[in-house]
Amino acid sequence: MDKLDALDEFARFGDNRFEAISVITSTPDTQGDVYILTQDVFCQVLQRVIDGEIDIDELELWANVLESRQDIDESAVEGAIYALSNNEQMGELNKSTLEKLLRIIH
Repeated sequence: MDKLDALDEFARFGDNRFEAISVITSTPDTQGDVYILTQDVFCQVLQRVIDGEIDIDELELWANVLESRQDIDESAVEGAIYALSNNEQMGELNKSTLEKLLRIIH
């Protein structure tokens, strides 16, 4: 798995995300290609959280990583990523707020 594949796997909350994390953490985020997080991928992950496949706490950590990496372009959903990674300012994350966010974005 190369770095771009690892970023994609992590962003999609794929089955191999732990292997992807290992690749990502061993590679500088200023080196190589940039992964573009699309609105579709973001909405798929949000829906999986709403459906109970992904824990809300994991979503917050995911958003923090996406926001902090220089090799991930999350500009298509930048405001939503900010809201998820700064819930102390934006309010508590729960299924209802995630459903509202999904409706706004999608």
